[in-house]
Amino acid sequence: MLDPVLDPVLIAAVSIGAWLVGRPWAGFNSPDSEFYASLALFGSDVADRSLDPAYTWTRLGYIAPVRALTSAFGAFAGFALWRLVLIAFVVGSVYCVVRLVGSRPLAVVLAAFTALNTVVMSFVGNTYLTGTLIAATCLLLALACWQAFGTPRFAWLPALLSGAVAAWLAMVNPYGMLLGLTMWCGVRVVTLVQVPDRRWRNLARDVGCAVLGFAVVFAGFIAAGLVIFPGRNWLSTYLDWNSRLDYATFIGDAHAWQHDIALLVPVLAVVLSAVALMRARAPRVAVVALVIAGANLAFTAAYLVAVPGPWLEAPTYVALLWPGALVASALAYSAIAAPATGPVRWGWAHAAVSAVAVALVLWAGRWDTDVAGIAALALAVAICVLALAANLRMRRPVTTGAAILALVAVSAFYLGAQVLQNGRGLVGSYGQFPFRAAYVDFDGDLLMSSKIAAEEFVLAHTSPGDRVAIWTDPDRMMAAVAAMQLWGWYNNVGSGSTLSESEAAALEQSRPSAIAMYAPEREQIDAFYASLPTWALPSPPECTTVPYLGVGNTHPSVCVTHLRWS
Repeated sequence: MLDPVLDPVLIAAVSIGAWLVGRPWAGFNSPDSEFYASLALFGSDVADRSLDPAYTWTRLGYIAPVRALTSAFGAFAGFALWRLVLIAFVVGSVYCVVRLVGSRPLAVVLAAFTALNTVVMSFVGNTYLTGTLIAATCLLLALACWQAFGTPRFAWLPALLSGAVAAWLAMVNPYGMLLGLTMWCGVRVVTLVQVPDRRWRNLARDVGCAVLGFAVVFAGFIAAGLVIFPGRNWLSTYLDWNSRLDYATFIGDAHAWQHDIALLVPVLAVVLSAVALMRARAPRVAVVALVIAGANLAFTAAYLVAVPGPWLEAPTYVALLWPGALVASALAYSAIAAPATGPVRWGWAHAAVSAVAVALVLWAGRWDTDVAGIAALALAVAICVLALAANLRMRRPVTTGAAILALVAVSAFYLGAQVLQNGRGLVGSYGQFPFRAAYVDFDGDLLMSSKIAAEEFVLAHTSPGDRVAIWTDPDRMMAAVAAMQLWGWYNNVGSGSTLSESEAAALEQSRPSAIAMYAPEREQIDAFYASLPTWALPSPPECTTVPYLGVGNTHPSVCVTHLRWS
């Protein structure tokens, strides 16, 4: 039973601690990260000026709440508060799941380990959708476990809230909703099988309440979309773009999963859950852990076969395996650490081991050395051996040494996960998203402030009735900045240093009223401007510079020209 005062205080303390030790800006996976940041900050001002705002404005599960926060508190404070909210959802979900089946100290430790995971911390510090998906999926799994292990005062409440969270996931990324619901349904099936009393009545109640919760929250997001993006139709946009996209084109190496050592983490979750079930003192907990971990991988594999998608290589999609893996692992270790009789009393030895483990997990979060496949497998085997040894050692009566061994086994998994994630190296055409950016400063705050300043300049030098096309330097060094105005093939004009004849013809057909130009050197913009057809009557470019790193010039240029068309 959760304490109404102490447990929320502990959740808040762990959440704030993780929020403080991690980097507030963990880098971007351009251009989509900037799309969502810009739409959250500027709403229809960006969408209406674009030649085609595409489907990105429909991701209201991220855009709507972040827009509310940034409108109320400003850009950086709003993003920081959203990051804290996401961390609190992750911490609170894992804490409550463990607290339902285990001790309060174990819940604190496992929640802290989960929050400090570099996949979690890097994505909650990123304006891409993945951090929101991770937090919402953890919350959905916590609600499933509440029904499985808890005794809610109102039996209908967990299903109602689950439907609401599912709607939130749908409004962020429908794939995330399908994955989350697969694991949620798996947990509910276990509960219905193990508790046959009024099984069908309970199932009907859950379905009805979940549908109601889904409908209410989904309608709320649709209403928010009408306010933020007036005149746009969410359903028609989504259906139109879903019919256009071919996800198979995102795959550069269909066998990337065979040499991505980070995928050992969700695989380990399955193995650890099976280990917990071998000598289960908490068999129901171990079964639920195994169902979550197994459904996590099974759905992903089945979806890849049915709908080839970018998740195979893109770290942003692979990361969606982590909520199921981390929640399942927390449950598995709760089952392993469960004594045969009575609770384990935590003393100074447990506290010391926990403190050292947290420090090591933070240290490993900065890991930057590639790990060879053999070494990764050896590390995974060592983690499994420790878990097995702890499971065998936790016998009646439980000694302090046995309890410490269980805690060491727990720590080994979360420490090893950091190494496996950060040490994955270059994988396929997408490369490695720098998970260590969760704790290492890559000047993300400077880059973000410059992107915001560049977009504010473009908006200030265009009007709501303008249709703004985009040009960037041929090497796309400024694509991340241009992405704030929705850089992409449907908004871009020209891919070279100057406009070709065919591109000039396409420009005449689309007839934008303005072009936003981005390049490391002003001379590059001048060369492109000179190639614009005279009959487009381009106005003299209005320009600014913004401080930016990694493009060859510390103050690249952003310019706007208006086309008056003769």
